[in-house]
Amino acid sequence: MSMESQALLRMVKEPKRIKLGQFKGYRFQLPLWDCVLVECGWGMFRAEEATEVLIDQVHPALLVSFGIAGAVEAELNIGDVVCAVNHFLLQNGKIQKKKASSSLSPSAQRAIEKSLKPGGARLYSGTTVTTRGSQLIPKNPEALTHPVLEMETAGIVQAAIETRIPLISLRGISDGPVAPIPFDLDAMVDEDYRMHMGKVILAILKRPAILAQALNMSKNSKLAADNAAIATLAALELQHPIPEINIGLGNFCKI
Repeated sequence: MSMESQALLRMVKEPKRIKLGQFKGYRFQLPLWDCVLVECGWGMFRAEEATEVLIDQVHPALLVSFGIAGAVEAELNIGDVVCAVNHFLLQNGKIQKKKASSSLSPSAQRAIEKSLKPGGARLYSGTTVTTRGSQLIPKNPEALTHPVLEMETAGIVQAAIETRIPLISLRGISDGPVAPIPFDLDAMVDEDYRMHMGKVILAILKRPAILAQALNMSKNSKLAADNAAIATLAALELQHPIPEINIGLGNFCKI
């Protein structure tokens, strides 16, 4: 979403607007990385398509997926960040495991933890579960570690698998058991994972009491997006954010 990409763009110098197929993109420089950010919007299919376009046009050495997600466990607080190394897809009530992505190097973990500490947020290793919006998952499938719910990662993982490009996945916690989404997100999206804002507005009109919850969710989402961006930039301060990377200049994408 724009909120997620803008969180990172506010933290870098002179990002330049570029076009990546139908998708909005930006290019900017970090000391060790030549970076390209692509904003795909909602959903797994658009995320996979945006990743494919970025790979075709930019030929990145590293993919970084960052954004917000909902926690399943109350242990994870709003603003905490999960680095997901395992990825699952939840469809029609069934959960399917996708290929694991790269783990952070110990130095990258320390850099992220240090960057999050001033705001009181923590870094966890965990699991993404890509859904159409459902906030329910089967109980303890394969004993998932710190599962978070989101709508894009399975598509990004698929593109990364096909091209064998390493992937880092970072998600800031925007909602969870303590601060749940105040409406049925699954009912707000279509089969292509596109959000219908009209349905969101209608849900609020039917239950005006959830407006305050929705405003609080917006505040929490901003904190989650900011911390995901902080974690991303902390990892990219390093030449070797993951063990597989052995180069000093590369690209990354945000989906």
